[in-house]
Amino acid sequence: MKLYNKLPTQIKSRISKINYLLNNKPYILDDEIEQSKKFPKQHKAGVIISADFELGWAVRYSKQDKNPDIYAQEERKNVPLILDILEKFDIGISWSTVGHLFLDHCSKGDHDWMSRIPHFDDHWKFIEGDWFDCDPYGKWNNNLTWYAPDLVDKIIKCKTPQEIACHTFSHIDCSYKNCPSNVLDDEIKACYQASASLKLKFKSLTFPGGTAGNYEILKKYGIEICRKRVSRYEIGYPFRNSYGILITPTGPIIALGYKDWSLEYMFKRYKKAIDKTINSGSLIHLWFHPSQEEQTFTSLLPMILEYLKKKQGEGSLWIGTMSQLADHINQNRVL
Repeated sequence: MKLYNKLPTQIKSRISKINYLLNNKPYILDDEIEQSKKFPKQHKAGVIISADFELGWAVRYSKQDKNPDIYAQEERKNVPLILDILEKFDIGISWSTVGHLFLDHCSKGDHDWMSRIPHFDDHWKFIEGDWFDCDPYGKWNNNLTWYAPDLVDKIIKCKTPQEIACHTFSHIDCSYKNCPSNVLDDEIKACYQASASLKLKFKSLTFPGGTAGNYEILKKYGIEICRKRVSRYEIGYPFRNSYGILITPTGPIIALGYKDWSLEYMFKRYKKAIDKTINSGSLIHLWFHPSQEEQTFTSLLPMILEYLKKKQGEGSLWIGTMSQLADHINQNRVL
């Protein structure tokens, strides 16, 4: 892997294309569930889309030296655009939202009650200072990198209903290795406090940076379904882990890929994944970061959504949110 990372971008692009073709990716996680029970109205297959809504909280400890302000500016520009596209295609997705974004302000000391994650150097590098050192402790409209009640309001008021899911309060590492259970407990409690006026019920969660763990805490707060990387599999129906929480395998990210990849080629990859999902009677969980290049949402996302709606219209595909699928599974005792 270290040798691969040192290769020129053009070579890595070619290797990816060859690997995708020869290995017939994406891979499918098989199941033995009765097909007629899997999805509402007995649809043959299903798709979920989730967005990791984070602003500057996502990258402040990134090893890739990303600027939180620039990251947040792109996300702020793209969220209204994404919502317009979702309205056009009448598709609801799961917006996995960092809890601090619900706030319209906070003051120094407001988060002192929360347990802090210890220093670590792993997926991110947090080896000094306080986890909340980035917090400006001010009003949202003067600190657009760290608060987003305006965007949350747009998501909630979208003409096509959207799900507000949980992404922890401050984008922490949730793994057992780096996160004591009391830290995640306080994080989810803080999410509820920050969103109290909205009267939300968090049923779904996506782990920041894919750092999965502390499921007993998630269960305590009523989290029913999580998006999680499951080995090499990118297509797969949810399964229950040992804590009774539904796990939906993380599927392909909606992104532009290498610069020498044409839009047509990229769409061809997603079309192949969707077709494999339908043919296998399974589920694909697509996802994205709203901070990605604008063309992701002006060009690629509409192509994918148009194809999904076509398949939905043919009666072969269910499209919904994480919580909607969890409700179906739990209410119908599918698992």
